[in-house]
Amino acid sequence: MLRHNLFVIFAFLFFCNVSFASKLVIVYTPSMQGPIKTINSLFEKQNGNIEITAIPIIAGAAFEQIKNGYPADIFISADTMYPKKLIEEGFALENSYFVYAKGVLALYSNLEKLNKQSCLENVSKFQGYIGIINPELGPYGKAAMQALENSHLLYETQKRFAQGKDALQVLQFAQTKSVSMAFLPLSLVINEKSGNYCIVDKKLYLPINQAMVILKSSKNKNDAFKYLEFMKSNKVKEILKTYGFEA
Repeated sequence: MLRHNLFVIFAFLFFCNVSFASKLVIVYTPSMQGPIKTINSLFEKQNGNIEITAIPIIAGAAFEQIKNGYPADIFISADTMYPKKLIEEGFALENSYFVYAKGVLALYSNLEKLNKQSCLENVSKFQGYIGIINPELGPYGKAAMQALENSHLLYETQKRFAQGKDALQVLQFAQTKSVSMAFLPLSLVINEKSGNYCIVDKKLYLPINQAMVILKSSKNKNDAFKYLEFMKSNKVKEILKTYGFEA
């Protein structure tokens, strides 16, 4: 009997001291592939009882999956359109909408030596396929189309497009030299050890403002709002700047 009572006491004390971790599921734009790891690691260190699962999905596809019940807490997009649509259609909290950064479009090549001064001249100078993100799903693909059209280069180059489903796939095209060059988020190529890049004139495309929202279906809204406040911090802004974002 004494042994049984001692076991019950020890079991009670053990479970009282166990810290049950809360879990956040974050769906994020592939353009945040680099900084998201650092940001999440810092957040978890500051909030020891919160674990993060981060899943890269291009903005347009993420939007559709969230509407179909994808079990996520936070959506970090590469644009403002899809977060706003989620709010309008009742899938996200209006008071959680936050523009966390402005993206920059780059042209990257692991094959050619690019002219950094006149970036888009490279698409005419060099032959071969041009990697581009599906403009129907990804803001950076749309920005690339705008830049080419405003430079009067769209007609002559579009037959050379190798379209990828998202930025990570297009980056792979370029890294493996399957394409001569590729339009990509600066954040994905700024720290690349191989290849080179040039920055596309920002006047040639509409600003790539990137926003995030907390989903109404989240079961961890308190922790999600903690993450939102962390994303607003100066520390996160500095991290984003090291990846080429304007924060």
